[in-house]
Amino acid sequence: MRNQSRLLIAIAVAIVIVVAVFAVSHLPSQPSSATNQPPPSPQPSACPHAVGLCVERNVTRVIDGDTLDVAGNLRIRLVLVDAPELNATGGPAAKDRLTSLCLGKQALVDEDDNQIGDDPYGRVLAVVTCDGTNANAAMISSGLAKPYYIFCSASEFGNEAWTGCSSAPPPPPGNCDPAYPDVCIPPPPPDLDCKDIPYRRFRVLPPDPHHFDLDGDGIGCESG
Repeated sequence: MRNQSRLLIAIAVAIVIVVAVFAVSHLPSQPSSATNQPPPSPQPSACPHAVGLCVERNVTRVIDGDTLDVAGNLRIRLVLVDAPELNATGGPAAKDRLTSLCLGKQALVDEDDNQIGDDPYGRVLAVVTCDGTNANAAMISSGLAKPYYIFCSASEFGNEAWTGCSSAPPPPPGNCDPAYPDVCIPPPPPDLDCKDIPYRRFRVLPPDPHHFDLDGDGIGCESG
């Protein structure tokens, strides 16, 4: 009789265990907290509508007042900024200013979409923002560099206030050769040399009848 009672108890316990397991396995699944979270919002682009290069890199070297290097062996030319050469008056001061703005800092490089691959020296033409400061704008506003007026119409950034392009002087009137659209140089004869004209670093278009652009980079009379 005692053995029979033990058997009945064991059977009852087994039935309870089976029922409990069945009930647990058929409970409705609860959605995880992760599935209730809204998807993360996409981060806004650092360079809205960028077609060209848009990268953040550390500035490793400053070449002069309008050129610097960033990590990844990229050399950047500050677009629409014209600083003096190092051997010219104001050149060292311009380099020092750009160095203080950018050297060793994280920089956002926003390539000029309208001038991708246009630099004859293989540099990236871009706006460079160092720790939140637009270095292009800072160099111009400091007076240590000038707006590079002859490229205003070519640049993606030509309409921005910091460039000074809105105050670009119009090409002078007169008998001007179209090969030099931003200055007024009469066509030959006579055949002129750089020493015969007051202009430096101006845009040159083919056929360059005076041969001001001897290295073929599109800029005439680059040195004094």
